[in-house]
Amino acid sequence: MKKFEINLRRRNIPNKELAADIRRVAESMGQTTLTAAAYDEKGRFGKTTILRRFGAWNTALEVAGLRIVLTSNNKEETLFGNLADVWQKLGRQPVGSDMEKTAGLSKFALGTYEKRFGSWNKALQAFGDFVNNSEMMEVAPNIGNSKINHGKWPRKINWRLRAMVLIRDNCICKMCGASPAKDPAVVLHVDHIKPWSKGGATMTENLRTLCSVCNIGKSNAL
Repeated sequence: MKKFEINLRRRNIPNKELAADIRRVAESMGQTTLTAAAYDEKGRFGKTTILRRFGAWNTALEVAGLRIVLTSNNKEETLFGNLADVWQKLGRQPVGSDMEKTAGLSKFALGTYEKRFGSWNKALQAFGDFVNNSEMMEVAPNIGNSKINHGKWPRKINWRLRAMVLIRDNCICKMCGASPAKDPAVVLHVDHIKPWSKGGATMTENLRTLCSVCNIGKSNAL
């Protein structure tokens, strides 16, 4: 008689292992992206485990190196976030050809934007309206939240606020003048002028664009 055995569920599975299994399922299906439902059917861990660990399915896909899934609920904001990333990498406003896969900058092709908004110019206009008019552009104070250190403002800068600051500063470091438009190796950060640790607000007036070199140097000098 076969010995009765208990199979215990593994805990604290490394993120890399979870991401690798998502990638495995996608590759087995010959796809560059994967829905949560498809993974739930063929994956080793189940979508609930993935969502609990990464917080969102698209976050898990990004970690796994796959294309994110566009849905009716996240499509426009996801496309806008990607456009903001391309803008930062270039150090200037993107043109349509910058969004083609051959450019290697965008997660989505130009045709995706044209299909969604009607034309590239309309996509740019919609992006501008979204960033400028979004109620979430500036982060409201969090009074009485014990997780907020040294003040009322969250430290994290959401992507809309980040995009606004970078575009306002023309994607140029406010300390040394470096920009990806002049040197593609330049990486830009958005920095608190008055440090967040000393009560500096997370709002446009207290934020500036710095290159990674100046930002790290400034931190070391504090």
